[in-house]
This record gives sequence, C-alpha cells and structure tokens, in this order.
Amino acid sequence: MRVVNSRTMGYFPSPMTTETPSTRSVRYATLEWRNSQGEVFENYQEGAVCYQKDAEEPFNGKAVDHYDNGELAIESSFLDGYAHGEEMWWFENGNKNSLVTYRRGERHGPHMVWHEGGQLQVDVCYNNGKRDGRHAVYYEGGQVRSEAYFSDDKLDGAYTTWFENGKNRSERIFKAGKEIKRREWKRNGKQKELNNWKADGTQA
Repeated sequence: MRVVNSRTMGYFPSPMTTETPSTRSVRYATLEWRNSQGEVFENYQEGAVCYQKDAEEPFNGKAVDHYDNGELAIESSFLDGYAHGEEMWWFENGNKNSLVTYRRGERHGPHMVWHEGGQLQVDVCYNNGKRDGRHAVYYEGGQVRSEAYFSDDKLDGAYTTWFENGKNRSERIFKAGKEIKRREWKRNGKQKELNNWKADGTQA
C-alpha cells in the first residue's frame, strides 16, 4: 500500500515503522558501531550495529548532540542497534539540515535535505532501502532543479531538469532504468541537436 506524502506530493511506504524504540536519551558521541569482524568505528558503518561504548547489548533509545552554542545538532532513534525511525540533523543556526527515515537500519520513507538558509534542497522517498517514487532537487531560491521518478531504485518515467530561470534544460523518459527518449535545450531556449536522438526525443 502507498499513500500520498502531503509535504512533497511524492509517495512513501505506509506504515513507516511498526516498532517503537526506547525513549531513553544519550549523547550521540557515546555511541560506537561494531561489525561482525570485531572492528569498532566511532561513526556509522554500513552493516555495523550500534552500541553504547563499553556496553554488551545493542543500543535501544534516542541519541542527541548539540553545538557549542546549545543548538541541537542531531537527534536519532535506534532499535536493537539499528537506526529506526527519523534521524534529524540541524545546522548550527537552528535550521534543518537533513531528515532520513529508517526501518531497522534501512532507509525507508522520506529523505529530505535543506539548504542552510532553510529552503528545501532534496526530496526523495525510499522503500526498503531503494528509491521509490518522486525524487526532486531544488535551487536555493526555491525553483525546481530536477524531478525524476523511481521504481525499485531504477529510473522509471519522466526525468526533467530546469535552468534556474524556469526554462527546460532536459527531458528524458525511462522505463525500468532504460532511457527511451531524450531532449535537451540551451539556456536561451533553443533545442540542442543530439547525437543518436531525434528532435522529438526518440532514438535516431
């Protein structure tokens, strides 16, 4: 089942998460990641499990850290040692930096990134670790820079880009990851002549 994401008009899987981590909170800097080879890392490593330092059991709960000025820098939740739920980062000025949604360590749901001034920069959704649905990128002024659609982590549908003035830059059509149409334009609006592609976008 898919539901409309009212923030982006994209799509994300529902429900986002079905289990709730502990509400206890620790400093993010007290965590470490351990892999199956016995290696220990101070920062996230793919496939590694999160522990509090010197703890024997994987970490359950919420981890936070702050900037020197007191502003919140990160807030993340863990379940059985894996990121689970929303992980939120902020800039030092208090504006949002990024939001990643996890389900037991896999990206699952909205993944959003902001410019430091507060404008949305990237808006994409994941389904079990794979891009799924609308993927949009924005200029700092708020204009859409690119918009693409994914299915099972493959481009599927229209992939359009724009210049900052709003004029079309490119228009490509994909089916299951394979490009089937392409057109491109110059900044002045004149269509480019492309090798292997006709003016209507079909292959030559």
